[in-house]
Amino acid sequence: MDERQSFFEDDDDDTLLFEKLQEHVLEKYPNPERIGCIDHSTLKTWVYSPQKLDLSDPKYLHVLKCAECTRELIELRRLRKEQSGAGIGVPPHSGPAANWRWAVLASVLLCCLAATGVIYWRTQSVTTPAELALSTPVAMTIDLSQAGTTRGTDTTTVPAVVLPRRVVTAHVILPSFSPGGKYVVSVTTDRSRALGKAAGTAIANVQGYHADLTVTLDLRSLPSGTYFLATTHDGDPSSYFYPMTVR
Repeated sequence: MDERQSFFEDDDDDTLLFEKLQEHVLEKYPNPERIGCIDHSTLKTWVYSPQKLDLSDPKYLHVLKCAECTRELIELRRLRKEQSGAGIGVPPHSGPAANWRWAVLASVLLCCLAATGVIYWRTQSVTTPAELALSTPVAMTIDLSQAGTTRGTDTTTVPAVVLPRRVVTAHVILPSFSPGGKYVVSVTTDRSRALGKAAGTAIANVQGYHADLTVTLDLRSLPSGTYFLATTHDGDPSSYFYPMTVR
């Protein structure tokens, strides 16, 4: 028999539909440690008086991925069915089929909403070509070999460095006679490392009278304007500052 036709011929209690759903959860989602399970009293309310619960709460999606909660719901349904047949404590006009069907449909609706949310998130999180271009590092050379340095609060005039508001892979040629070794290169709003807006570490290699290094700086979040490019050698607590513009 066509499985779709069998669902059309299901009884008023939608027994086949619920059995298939239960079988799927029992097989695919074992949860012997009862992680995140809904407490028994809430599950009982779900079966006996689902209208008392706010089934729009995403926490109830748990039962669709928990074999243990599903087994508990099955047992509660069985007990309620027995009570209904014996006329014990069953509210009028609220048979088990109606209550269970309403509860399951509410859960299915929650699943649909969750799936819609995932699709929306994926749609919104897709990186556009423009965003991808901005996140791709651009190579820049910063030649400080002939520059003076501004140490501490000195105001020696030095050539300005100009960098784009991008992720920059900067090849920095340090001033003459700079030592090799580990450096911190940062972008600051003033002559203070504490106010660094972007930073990276790199090892400088000495070549003749100069040392050079390559460091990656993410400048995308910086507003266009003037800054300082600061270099700090691992063996020297003082920093050297160079005027810099971000465009």
